Amino acid sequence: MFNKIHLKILFILSILLLPISQVFAVAVLPEITRIVTIQPIVVSDNNGDNTATFLGSASQQASIEGFIDGIWGQAGVDVNFLSANLWNNTFANEGTFNPRPQSDLNTIINSANTAGITHDNPDFINIFFVNTPAGFETMGPNSAAGLALVNGNGISQFVGSNLLDFVSGQETVASVVAHEIGHNLGLFHTANGIDNLMSPSGTGNSLTPEQINTVLDSRFAIVSAVPVPPAVWLFGSSLIGLASVSRRKI
Repeated sequence: MFNKIHLKILFILSILLLPISQVFAVAVLPEITRIVTIQPIVVSDNNGDNTATFLGSASQQASIEGFIDGIWGQAGVDVNFLSANLWNNTFANEGTFNPRPQSDLNTIINSANTAGITHDNPDFINIFFVNTPAGFETMGPNSAAGLALVNGNGISQFVGSNLLDFVSGQETVASVVAHEIGHNLGLFHTANGIDNLMSPSGTGNSLTPEQINTVLDSRFAIVSAVPVPPAVWLFGSSLIGLASVSRRKI
């Protein structure tokens, strides 16, 4: 089972600037025909302390979600975040070992299902925001990383609090989260160094036609009852072309 778990490379701010606007430079985005619904689960320790960072203030969260929508808009997919559930579970938040084994992700998911923390709809993706994601060691406030199941439901996600304070940091968070969502939607890593959302080195945010077809066939990409015309979607994500992503492979 664990061979389906793919690690998202750790992103840390660097001097390498990669314009996220390049994703949309070639063609107008298609109409939105699919909706992917996200159930965020923000984890604290058993006593309610040491709460993991989510997506910041209302304006910071709106910015990050807008960047994620811009990335997935190229596939005709709208990513919809529900209100976050809160969960007090020290193991889920931090694990026992440093670095954490990848197998912790399955334990987190199973425990959350038993506790009734995950969403009732099995086609809604559960993202656990934790202080130490499965498969990683403890990280600092300038980093973001995650671990996801390929073609499965569940993501263990860390967001460094410092990244929320400026646009390129928010873009970094968005790119990491969008990458992990891609794994749940059935995408594997591309060859290292390729300018693609699923590159393990984090070199871009583009998707190939083959990747888009895979995503549209995913059970998590639910057909939208009312497709959103391309022009409306472009207006909603227009700010994404005004900034750049700053990141580095470790």
